[in-house]
Formats: sequence, structure tokens, C-alpha cells
Amino acid sequence: MDYDNDGDLDISSGSYTGEIYYFECQDDGKFLQGKCLVDKENVDLKAQSYSITVEAWDFDADGDLDLILGTRISSVELFENIGTREAPIYAAKSKKLKTQGGKPIKGSNAHRADWDGDGVLDLVLGTEWGGVHWYRNVGSSNKPIYGDRQIIVEQPEFKQRTEEEGPEFSGSRSKVFVTDWDKDGMNDLLVGDVQWLNYTLPPLTAEEEAEKMKLQPEYEKLNKVLDELNDEKISYQRKKIEIPEEVNSRYDAAYEAWLPVYRKMSKFDREKSNTHGWVWLYR
Repeated sequence: MDYDNDGDLDISSGSYTGEIYYFECQDDGKFLQGKCLVDKENVDLKAQSYSITVEAWDFDADGDLDLILGTRISSVELFENIGTREAPIYAAKSKKLKTQGGKPIKGSNAHRADWDGDGVLDLVLGTEWGGVHWYRNVGSSNKPIYGDRQIIVEQPEFKQRTEEEGPEFSGSRSKVFVTDWDKDGMNDLLVGDVQWLNYTLPPLTAEEEAEKMKLQPEYEKLNKVLDELNDEKISYQRKKIEIPEEVNSRYDAAYEAWLPVYRKMSKFDREKSNTHGWVWLYR
């Protein structure tokens, strides 16, 4: 999208940790190094959730581009542009979108499209566990009011599959884009995903079995210490108390001791997986 309204297409990107990045297109078609978008106090924008996607559109019909964030398992968020089209200034905190009935609107990406052909722009969303959802806009494109969630593509059944078998259907963390792919006048869906396909390594040799058994006691001891410290950290979080620095320091030290041993142990695993991403067409 043309973020800065200078006639070329720029790139905006979410992040796992919740920041939003902007990559400006130059005259030669190359992009500048990404930079974090900031609020009116020049503080980096940060979503209330994590693992976010971003689309920029004029949500409130005031002539500038707002930021709509999809999140992995939390609500869709809106950063309102309180500046102008050419010089955006964003509110310090995002708002969570809700339906007309007050239910949270959720999705791993929030895509604006007229799904039912009534001339009003709706929300079509990918989801963390796969599938595609639709929130019909019962208001107007300029003043959206969203109805309850409707399912366009059902959440797929999880199946462990091998590299030889390949994928059976679209997978998790779906990202959706509405387009008329085959030019027949009807909306189609492009759905991106992530999937893991398994493969098996040859059995351990006698030497590898002996090395694994020798390392096992140390690994189990370090793993137990790390689990106990993790439980201790969680106990503070449940009480909504800040984790003491001393606890964090002990956890960090235990993790540093555990990590190299874990890496040695993991090479003995015979069941492995590769991460893949595909784009699926739903006509």
C-alpha cells in the first residue's frame, strides 16, 4: 500500500513482539531499512497482543490511514491515525474491535473485503488454528458495525503427516486475502498457512545410544531445575506480581546451563519435522 501517499507502494509489517514496521519505497523501487512506527509521543507503537499482522485502511472515513492488526489468539486491534494522510500520527494505545453485540473480533489477519457483494466492506479473517471467518458489516463502509462471526472455511482437522505424504489441506495460522482469482465475477480466497511435515532418521548406532545414556542423567537434572524455576516465575504472574530480578537471574543461569545439553540431546531424536508454508486457493 502507498503508506506515505507519494504514488508508490510501500510495505508495512507486524512482528512477533507486537511492534509495527514501515519499509519506504524509493524512486529506484528499492526499500529503505524498516523502522518502527511511533505514536504522538514518539514512542514505538506496540500491540496489546503478540504475533501480529497489519493492514492500513481508512477505518473511520476521515481521509487518513489507520492500522488494523490481526493477532494470533487475541482481539483484532485498531490504531487510530489522529494525524493526516501524508503525516500519520497514531494514538498511543490500540482499541480492540468488537461486534455489534459486544463480542471480541478475533483473527490472525484482518482483511477488508465485500464478501457478500452488498457493496459494503466486511472483515474476513484468518485464524490461529486454520480456517477462515467472516464478520458481516451491517453498518456502512464509512461507519462499520460488525455482526457475529460466520465460518467460511472450517477449521481443518489436525493430522500428523510426513514429507512423503505432503499436506492434505490448509493448516494453522491462516492468513487470508479476498480476490477474484479466476475472473468469473465471484470472490475467491487465497489462504496462507504454516504446517509441519515429519520425517524419521535412521536408528541410533550403538555408540550414539551409549552417548545418549551417558548424557541423560545430566539432562534430566537440568531440565527439572528449569521446570521448577519456570513454575516459580508463573506463580508470580498468576498473582499479578512483578517477577523478582533474583528469580529471573536464577532462571537465566539455569537456561544457559540447560541449553547446550539440550542441543546435544536433541541430535538423538529420530522423529524430526520441517516447517512449511503454502498458499491455498479456495474458489
